[in-house]
Amino acid sequence: MPIRFLLITSTLIIAWYFLSSRGSSRSNAFKKVLLVGFVAASVVAILIPDSLTSLAHLLGVGRGTDLLLYVLVQVVLFQMFNTYAKDKQNQRQVVHLARRIAILEARAGARAPVQETTDG
Repeated sequence: MPIRFLLITSTLIIAWYFLSSRGSSRSNAFKKVLLVGFVAASVVAILIPDSLTSLAHLLGVGRGTDLLLYVLVQVVLFQMFNTYAKDKQNQRQVVHLARRIAILEARAGARAPVQETTDG
């Protein structure tokens, strides 16, 4: 019985942390709605473990733990894809900014004499 209290408490703390983070885009709002759904499903699965088994049987899965494993694999794959996509976007942004800086420095260098500095 104490494990249920600990699991629910930790789930709610994690949810509070993510919901209190600042963000205004639609994707952040969608992720927060999904998080609230996840928290609700987690609480139900913790309080009524047989509900997960019943849902598994409805979906054609033998056990609730198997269903949980399948869902977690999907979540991990989604997270990997999401991270990969964000990394690619960040790489494109860094390249764009580096090019802009190089162009601005080249323009500024053409107008002003180059000053050499020595370190040491």
